[in-house]
Amino acid sequence: MSSIPEKSRLGKDIAEKRRMLRQLYGGMMTPRELDRELGRSKGGGAVWAQMVGLEAVMVSPKRRAYETDQVAEKIVRGRMAV
Repeated sequence: MSSIPEKSRLGKDIAEKRRMLRQLYGGMMTPRELDRELGRSKGGGAVWAQMVGLEAVMVSPKRRAYETDQVAEKIVRGRMAV
């Protein structure tokens, strides 16, 4: 979880994005779902995740996924940096 209090503007934005992503994807997002959420072509989400320091979780020997809460935080923080 994030260490940002939910009372701050950033915290509220992260919490809202987290709720939206959890409703759509549950607690974990597949690479394909990450691509779709970011509007990137196949594999583009994994490249973005690597650029922002988001690590994939191995859910089976051949499958990986990304934690929805961390994805939400990285997306919102990326918006604020612009």
